[in-house]
Parts: sequence; structure tokens; C-alpha cells
Amino acid sequence: MAMVSTEKLNGSGTEVPTEVLPALAEKPVGLPPGKYSLVGWDMDTTGRRLIDEICQIAAYTPKQTYSQYIMPYGDLNPGARRRHNVRVVTVGRYRMLKDTNTHKILKTKSEISALTDFLDWLEKEKGDGSVILIYHEPRRLSPTMLLEAFTRYKLLDRFKSIVAGFTDSYALAADKCKATVKSVSLRVLARVLLDADTLSVDSALDRASAAYMIVEHLAQGEQQEVGAGGEGTTASKDMVETARLWARPVHTELEALASLKKLLERQNTFRPVFAPLLRQPRPERKRVTQLRRLLADAGLLYDQVKDAWDDQNCDGIEKLLKNLTISAKSEDIQELLTIFDCHFDPNKQPIVLQPTANRKPRPTSSTGETGEADGSTSESQQTSTQNSPNKTNNEIKQEVKTEPSEVVAAVN
Repeated sequence: MAMVSTEKLNGSGTEVPTEVLPALAEKPVGLPPGKYSLVGWDMDTTGRRLIDEICQIAAYTPKQTYSQYIMPYGDLNPGARRRHNVRVVTVGRYRMLKDTNTHKILKTKSEISALTDFLDWLEKEKGDGSVILIYHEPRRLSPTMLLEAFTRYKLLDRFKSIVAGFTDSYALAADKCKATVKSVSLRVLARVLLDADTLSVDSALDRASAAYMIVEHLAQGEQQEVGAGGEGTTASKDMVETARLWARPVHTELEALASLKKLLERQNTFRPVFAPLLRQPRPERKRVTQLRRLLADAGLLYDQVKDAWDDQNCDGIEKLLKNLTISAKSEDIQELLTIFDCHFDPNKQPIVLQPTANRKPRPTSSTGETGEADGSTSESQQTSTQNSPNKTNNEIKQEVKTEPSEVVAAVN
């Protein structure tokens, strides 16, 4: 289980627990007894914002698999390109998706066509029951983005008639393996539980199959033939029961999506304050997104802060910030005070934030709004593109020209 550290609440000396990863924040409510088919599932996206697109969707069962690349309208952000090893290239007048390892052009479909094919495939798998999708992610972001995509193309009702819920193998492994492993990342679990020392997490299909087999392994417990369900087999009763008990119903994820949209609306009210700061280099942008997310999590709006300034200037804002309903470090409060003071006082120069070298990213409740930790459904989200020996000149140019909108919150 994830370790929970403590910090002082708004500088008052009171020790409070810091926020845990969304996958571990609360135990899933589970699904009612019934007939369920289990499907490992994952997808690659162009980024981690709610408006980002799917560029690969994949599913796995021991009998068959589904994998389809999707041609996005936009380009993948630098982090997503490195994680998934694909990028958008232009050949003549045509845009194509290219594998950066093999340098081959990938066969793609439009997003709506691929999602429709995915539903057709799931419909065959569910039989006369319902489907539980198994995935592995600490931030619970993939279901939210998938539901948003189905909503965008008016396919949500059909999806709900096929899929009953989502089971996150990350939460299951954190509970079952807390005494044996410190990390429950996909690579570590594959090495420890599945004897897969060289598991690739670049492809959504590889991650989907690994998530399925991890749940299969944990459900079998003390049996000798752990994880030995070979090709052509179906999920055991123990595996189905385990996935059912650790599943989150679709309506729960839809509620999380609605909450996220409200949070993003609150966050976007602060655009007049933070938009200039998002033009700074990436480390500073990362810090800005953390502070902006803190305000949104606390339920504050720009108009509330402006009213506090009009009433008592800095003293009013300081009083407002110190009454935040969530934990905030004293240094966060001071940085926010400086930012708002420079914003509302026309006689002061705009602030330039300095990133703190030893400051760790703040875990978030739903999307990981920590800059470039937006990107993939794999656990390698923290990987930076700065040290990549494979970075091309085009990637460097594009990263330098990154617009502030690229760090607008995702679904973080």
C-alpha cells in the first residue's frame, strides 16, 4: 500500500496526512454478483488532458486480442512520444503515425471508427453477461478519458450496456502485495509475479495483457500453478470474483468525470493569473500547475480571490488562503501570495517562479496535474524527455515552441 507521509497544515504545526494516489484513496465498492467476462484493457493517448485523443486502444483475453492504432488530429506531446515510441509524421500532404523504433508507418483508423470496432469486439466477448475491464494505473485517469471519448461520439449508452465496471490491478496489487514489494508498478509486478524480466510497457496491448495476468495471479493465491492460464483458457471463478469485488461501476467513473470537469472549470477561472506564468520553461510551468491545482482542489474561484483583494489587499488574500480546506505548505501559501500580489498590483513586476530542486510533485486526486506527468497509462509517466538520446531536432524545436495550453489540466 502506498506510504502516507505527513506535513504541516498551512504552517500551523498540525500534522496531517498528504494526499494518496487516486487508485488508493478509497477501496472500490465492487459489483453485484452476476455473470462477468474479464478483459485486460489499456490505451495510449496524445497527452493527459481531457481534450486529448486516443492513439492506440488495446484489449486482451487468453483466447484473443484486440489492438488498433488511431490517427489523432493533433500531435503527441513530447512525453507521450517517448513513452509510446510513436509520433505523427507528414508525408507529402498526408499525416501518418510512425513507430520510432522500427521506423514503420502504422495502420490507423479514425477515433470513432476504432471505438466502434472496440465495442463490437467487446460485445462478442461479453456473451450473455457483462464485461469488466482490467487495467493498471495509479491515477485512475484512463477510464475517465475513455468515457469522455465515448461521450464525445455519443457511444456512451452502448458502452454502458456492455461494460459493467473497471478493475484497477494497481489497487489490488497494493493491497495483496504490500508485505512483499515496495513498488506495485507494472514492470516490478511483471518481474516478481510473472517472471517477465523484460516486459515492454510501450504498447497498450502489452500493458493490457500484463494487467490481466497480474489479476489472474493474485486471484489464484497459494495455488502452485500461479498465472498458468494459457492460451485458449477462460478466467477462473476465483479470478472473476476477485475482479468483481475490486471493480468500480461505470456510474462511479462517470461521477469522477463530472467532478473533474467542475474542478477544471474552477481552475480555468484563474487563467488571467497563471497564463503569463505558463510561458516560462518547463520546470517553472510544472510548479505553476501545482499551485493552480491546489486552488482548484480547495474550491476557490478567481472572483473570490479578487473580492478578497478589493477588501483587504494582501491581508484579505492571506486570510483566504490560510482557511483552505486542504493541506497546504507554508511555502505554497507564500508563493501564491506573491503571485496574486504581483497580479493585482499594477506597479509590481510579474513574478518569475524558481523551481525547487528537492520539491516532490504533489499527488493529485484524479489526474496528476503535474505538468508532463501527463501522458501514458503506464507507470513510466515521470520519465523526462530531456535526457533522451533518441530525441530528434524536430522534437526539440516543438518542445521549445510548446504553447501554454499544453499544460492546461487534463484529466492531469
